[in-house]
Amino acid sequence: MTPSHSQAAIAYRQAASTVSPTMAVVRLYDKVILLTTQAVAAMEARRIEESHKLITRASNILKGLRGCIDSRRGGALAEQLSRMYTAQIVALHSSFGTPDAPERYRKLLVGLRDLREAWAVVAQKVNGGA
Repeated sequence: MTPSHSQAAIAYRQAASTVSPTMAVVRLYDKVILLTTQAVAAMEARRIEESHKLITRASNILKGLRGCIDSRRGGALAEQLSRMYTAQIVALHSSFGTPDAPERYRKLLVGLRDLREAWAVVAQKVNGGA
């Protein structure tokens, strides 16, 4: 695990220690969405270095989430989650610097918001409506 991966994993574990693990995932998705939205705004304002840093931070959170997957206990679902996180990470990085990057990120944000909402439903069910 690289330093940025371990920092993301530590952030997940710290968040999970104060809220349920599923709520921690929701909050981390909130952060990924915020960082990606800010990156688009920075990109459109031609603040490229800032945009790159924001995308890197969002990617690191997703890497941390991927690193926390328990493949032995999660089976096929864990593998599917791992592939999904990998696809999101690749999409974040492969879109950067392309002429249509803001639009690509907006499309990615739609999917990220959908996944965030799915995790929120799971968190609500797991936590008994809390």
